Amino acid sequence: MTNLISLPSNQSEIVSAIDYTKIHRYIINTISEEFANMVENCYYPKVSKNSKLYRDLLYMTNSKEINLIRYAKEKFTMKTVGTKSTSRFLFDPYTNLLILIIQEFLRNKDISAAEATFHLFALRYYTNILYKGTTPRGSHTKICNPNYFQYALDKLSKNHMFVKQKTIPNSLMYYSRTILKKYMKALIEDDSNEIAAMIIEIRSRIAQSMRSFFKYYYQAKEEKDRLAKIKQEMDYDRSHEQKLKIFIGRITKDMCVFGRIDHVAVREASALIKFNKKLSEEYAKNLSSPDFVDDVNVALFLLVKDIKDLSIVKNTNFLDHVQRLMSIKVTKQTVYFKKTVQDIHDQVIDNLKLKEWYDKLSIQSKSISRNFIAYYFAFYLKRYI
Repeated sequence: MTNLISLPSNQSEIVSAIDYTKIHRYIINTISEEFANMVENCYYPKVSKNSKLYRDLLYMTNSKEINLIRYAKEKFTMKTVGTKSTSRFLFDPYTNLLILIIQEFLRNKDISAAEATFHLFALRYYTNILYKGTTPRGSHTKICNPNYFQYALDKLSKNHMFVKQKTIPNSLMYYSRTILKKYMKALIEDDSNEIAAMIIEIRSRIAQSMRSFFKYYYQAKEEKDRLAKIKQEMDYDRSHEQKLKIFIGRITKDMCVFGRIDHVAVREASALIKFNKKLSEEYAKNLSSPDFVDDVNVALFLLVKDIKDLSIVKNTNFLDHVQRLMSIKVTKQTVYFKKTVQDIHDQVIDNLKLKEWYDKLSIQSKSISRNFIAYYFAFYLKRYI
């Protein structure tokens, strides 16, 4: 790479690396460790302004925060910033320290370290937005719910960057590489206007993805609150059967009227009986129709009508209960769980135009196909208990 950065006269006084190899290794190791830890839902990367990371970077570059603040004010004028809402990002000493480190790596032709530092730059903005989105107003305590977090990931569209890139760290790296490449020349030439645009752009791109994510995160919270209300209504002084019918009626409405598909339940039921994943999703999608309200309501009621303590639904014993109901061969009852599930299954097969395919299956494969619906109902119930 030619025409690499020529540091302005005061920049070398702001950042003066003590050990170039050490800071290179430190940043590479830090970003690798933080990205690895993000496999855990709700993980808050340790990259905040109060973190050891920031203090270490100040020390390793022989920098002082007061000098960084003064440097930023000289570099980014209000004309560059444009609005007060963006000024706090451009005048932030941590932001400017990372930019100076990136420029230092570029000056030394260390592209991999410059890229790793830019990943750190992107990760910091993600962490700020995550913290803000999961911290109650007026509080300093971050409260992220892992179940809501997973629900949001499951609900994102195929075109969402977190889905296209498979993971959140991959998405941050994608944004980071794309924007670093776009603004490489500006960083090399120390173009303050373009660098300001770069800071605003990467934060905006990450914020846009997080807005979609939090839409579903808060949706999960609202559903949890709604379910709690349903359970409260169950505490009224009614007979067990009356309470059960009210409870099952609400769940049926969620599935068939509001069309709520529980993708986690789909995966669990499919994995348990080793049924085709794509067909599992299709079956669940087809069931989320008002056409199935009556049959699904009956099936769910029959599934739990003999259970006094519904907490068993969360245990593996409940799966044994489902298996027993689906194994019944002879009964005097005209309406029972297995038959209702079979009727629902036959309707799903017709709706999906799979009858010719289904008729060619072995007896065992046909049983697995029917059983998927039974176990989907079982796993669907779990989140209501």
